[in-house]
Amino acid sequence: MHLLTRRCLALLAGATVMLPAFALPPAAMGRLTLFGVDMANATVSDFLRAAKAAGANSKGRKGPVEDFDVQALGIPSVKALTVTYVSDRVMAAQYVVDDDNEKLRKMLLAKYGPPNNDNTATFGSEYAADGSYSWNFPAGMQVVFKKPFIGPVSLSYINTGLLKEAEAQAEARANRDAANTAKSKSNVF
Repeated sequence: MHLLTRRCLALLAGATVMLPAFALPPAAMGRLTLFGVDMANATVSDFLRAAKAAGANSKGRKGPVEDFDVQALGIPSVKALTVTYVSDRVMAAQYVVDDDNEKLRKMLLAKYGPPNNDNTATFGSEYAADGSYSWNFPAGMQVVFKKPFIGPVSLSYINTGLLKEAEAQAEARANRDAANTAKSKSNVF
């Protein structure tokens, strides 16, 4: 019988049971960092300097997106890193992850504690359930491990505030462009 089940049955029978304290690791209570840089305030130049010092090598930047070779980092199951910038800030850093990623998931549990989701029972086991697992941090920062049924597995570090700003700007731009197009084509539709 599962240890937790036995403890629950003992409690129902009126016995006093001492449950272990599950404290979050210190890293989970602080600010989110990547390569030692506080992601809530990460500038492009600070991030690039820290990534290079850690062993990540830029493969080139196209607009707001930069790809990195991360083989030298030695992180299990991690194949590549893509970073998205907004102005001079880092909005998101996303690792592409191999399907065989149990060791990486165990490292995430050790560093950040259990994910915030309800469906986390299998996260540290050999075969994690498909889905999205997230950890929330101060200043609107979030780590998300995505294991879709079909498609690539990813580990993302996201500045949700910058993401919302970028989405709002894109929406405003699309609306403005649509309005301008409608105005210029008003006689043909």
